[in-house]
Amino acid sequence: MTVKETFNSLKKELLSINESLSSVLSSVVDQADSADVRFENWRTACTDIHKQIAEDIVRVAVIGTVKSGKSTFVNSLFRGDYLKRGAGVVTSIVTRVRTGDDHIAVLYFKSWDEINTDIEQALVMLPTWESQGDDKHFDIRREKDRQHLRWALDGLSEDLFITDGTRNSGTVLLSLYLAGYEHISEMISADSATSEFSGDRFAEHQDYVGEDSMAVFLKDVGLVIKDDNLDSSIEIADCQGSDSPNPMHLAMIQDYLLRTHFIIYVVSSRTGLREADIRFLSMIKKMGILDNILFVLNIDFNEHDSLEDLNKLAGKFRDELSLLRPEPEIYMLSGLFNLFRAQSVTLSKKDGLRLKQWKAEKDFASLSNSETKKLKSALNDQLTKKRAGLLLKNHLERMAVMGTGLDRWVTMNRELLEKDVDGVAATIKKMKSRQERMKQIQTLVSSTFGGAKNDILKKLKSDITRFFNAHSGSVMEQTSSFVSQYNLPVEKYREKVEVSGFSNTLYLVFQEFKQALDSFMTETINPEIARFAGDLDKMIKTSLESVAGPFQDMASEEIAELKASVNRTSAAAKNSSTEEGLLNMNSLKQITGISLPSSTTAIQYTAKVKTEAMMRLGLYSTVTLVKKVFKKPPKEENEEQVHALTDGFNLIKRETEGAIVFHFENLRENIKFQYASKLLDASAAQLNQILMERFQSYEANINDLEKVAQKKGDEREAMMSFLRDVSREVQHIRDSITKCRGALDFHG
Repeated sequence: MTVKETFNSLKKELLSINESLSSVLSSVVDQADSADVRFENWRTACTDIHKQIAEDIVRVAVIGTVKSGKSTFVNSLFRGDYLKRGAGVVTSIVTRVRTGDDHIAVLYFKSWDEINTDIEQALVMLPTWESQGDDKHFDIRREKDRQHLRWALDGLSEDLFITDGTRNSGTVLLSLYLAGYEHISEMISADSATSEFSGDRFAEHQDYVGEDSMAVFLKDVGLVIKDDNLDSSIEIADCQGSDSPNPMHLAMIQDYLLRTHFIIYVVSSRTGLREADIRFLSMIKKMGILDNILFVLNIDFNEHDSLEDLNKLAGKFRDELSLLRPEPEIYMLSGLFNLFRAQSVTLSKKDGLRLKQWKAEKDFASLSNSETKKLKSALNDQLTKKRAGLLLKNHLERMAVMGTGLDRWVTMNRELLEKDVDGVAATIKKMKSRQERMKQIQTLVSSTFGGAKNDILKKLKSDITRFFNAHSGSVMEQTSSFVSQYNLPVEKYREKVEVSGFSNTLYLVFQEFKQALDSFMTETINPEIARFAGDLDKMIKTSLESVAGPFQDMASEEIAELKASVNRTSAAAKNSSTEEGLLNMNSLKQITGISLPSSTTAIQYTAKVKTEAMMRLGLYSTVTLVKKVFKKPPKEENEEQVHALTDGFNLIKRETEGAIVFHFENLRENIKFQYASKLLDASAAQLNQILMERFQSYEANINDLEKVAQKKGDEREAMMSFLRDVSREVQHIRDSITKCRGALDFHG
């Protein structure tokens, strides 16, 4: 049996045990008059466990620089051309892929607010854009606004579309939104919208993600592939190139990486490890998520003369990686070769000839085949074998607690039915005393958790405030320092002012500065925030579990004494759940939907700087005119424009400094109340529930037990028969739990 099959078998077994447990609990609630509230609580817990097991998703991010072969590699895993290969802006979208019963593509579009905000930020400082004077925000749905935008773009000089040999991201974005509006407008609602393509229409989704003017409206793509190659609960994500010219694309990767469980980093053998790769991997290391990663050196058969040549490149690749990740796990294979082999029947004539040629390259083909097998084995190990112990064990132990409680309930009722009047009275008297103590402990648990939660929250808020405060070394101080130390290269723009004019040049200055700041934020600041969030997670987990530890021990002691309250001891095994299994923070965040505020929230700018800069230009022009009257010409012909440009840039920096304070203060409060506080509440609630389940497993309603003891004749025999049936079912469940626990221990 493969690792994947073993995991699926364990998962199905847990679901089967949970279903059996829920069924027994239902029969007890429906038929036994001694069933108390804990049985309803346990049935609810069974429903939650089923949902968590069934909906559990393990996320794998496939990342790397542009043109490294990420999409081809992902396609090769699913043995078909499902993701658009070699598409430029397409890879600015995170494309998530899972397996299922049919081919389904779901396109997730931006909301109108998100689209209009994108456009408004791109319009800031645009020289040909003038406010419409009605104080309304731009809305692409209004024909008037679209027309004004067309006029503004038509009036731009060519040098604002191409800057330093590359397309200007701001003007290109505006052009794409205009070009794609008519195609997309009916597919988007006020909040957001999705569009689904399934069955024979599946391939149509590539028309949207492959065309820039439509892809610009997308924020996410989800694909379901009809394939049994991977478990349906594993999600493979093809992320955009890390060296995309738009820093916000890198921020999108960061958002996904914070939710991912495993990373596959793809590097092309044509280029080897580049500076962009080093920067990206350094960023991942700062985020604290470089442990669960493996590397694919994607071989281009046509690029290398011999296997020896390729091995030299691989050795250099390993040495360079080792500086960032000791003993990196590397696999050398050709994603395109694997994809062509999987599609050999349907390949075009040209691709068929390429495949034939590559098969003839025996050394390369043999290496790729061997490394592909090793990679698949490693992936199975990471995604299934290790995952079994991490994600399933806690569910199993919760079921074990409930099984123990059921067994104990059966034992107590049967023993009471077998005792005489004096024996019943003596037993119930002892149990009352023990259970009173148990209730006191439960009350103590709740009150202690409440007090501890307040203390932990106070510490969390203090740490978050300190992290964001403007002290030396803080993220706010680092960002402010970057802005204050960023200097305008005056000489670079002196000639540009003379050729292109003041407004055009000011726009280019702003665009260059904004690009630099956005890059600094994504490469330096966001990783620090992600690492800090990881520290908050650890603090919540360790603080709460340290509070829970003594109560776990107390529960075990009280339960042992309670067992002694009756003559026959239960066959219940000691709960083997360990303290490290009490809270799984990643799983908890996935279940509750709690996540760190998005990294793609950029610093916002207003257009008032442009107005003030133009006023400065007017002032300097007046001064220059006066000088000419008095025969004092300026040293340079465009001196007033250069001075106004410098002043305009200083205005941009001042506005940015204010925007930085607002940005980080807003982020600070969001992390306090929308992340840390909610995660603390969810963690405390789950831990409290786990502890209560332990105590409740040996609780019983004394009044109900007295009623059971008073049963006589046929009613007594019917109750005994029912208890025997429940006992057999519970024993079968507990045997299954023991067997499954052993399998999890072996495979985990």
